[in-house]
Amino acid sequence: MHNKDELFCPKCLIHDTFFVGGGSWAPDNCPKCKGTDCITYGNLTIIERIKANYLFNKMWKKYQ
Repeated sequence: MHNKDELFCPKCLIHDTFFVGGGSWAPDNCPKCKGTDCITYGNLTIIERIKANYLFNKMWKKYQ
């Protein structure tokens, strides 16, 4: 479903599409934990991938 290079929050597994804030002077951050670190989809475990896919689909439907 996701490209192996897509970015997710390593704590919450939220896709970077849903990150908030930032701008030209600060990085975007996770809406749940406010962290700015990211991990690629290719580096997630199978369980983390399942959870990340579920959260992405849930959030995608909510914001459409």
